[in-house]
Amino acid sequence: MASRHGQSRRLTRSATDRRLSGVCGGLGAYFGVKPVIFRLGFVGFTLVTQIVPGLIIYLLMTLAMPADPQAPAWSNFFGPGAAPKAAPNKRKELHDVEEHDIEPKG
Repeated sequence: MASRHGQSRRLTRSATDRRLSGVCGGLGAYFGVKPVIFRLGFVGFTLVTQIVPGLIIYLLMTLAMPADPQAPAWSNFFGPGAAPKAAPNKRKELHDVEEHDIEPKG
């Protein structure tokens, strides 16, 4: 399938619209449907099939669908904010510093 700008669309797990691994968000973006439709369908399917088959299918889709290339691979697996934040730069610069000898007291 080609998009409006001539680029082909790829089915990937969403990096921004996700609750677990981004499968439903990726399906929603690919088909142009709100991801909540896929989420509700998945929950309904999982309950009707007595939970285990639905979870296995979701796990297989998580493993089969590539991650969004715009996001880091594993740092964003469990949703935004799950990755540890980088420490701020604590280095300070000194300007126009004069050095003086200190005489010992005593």
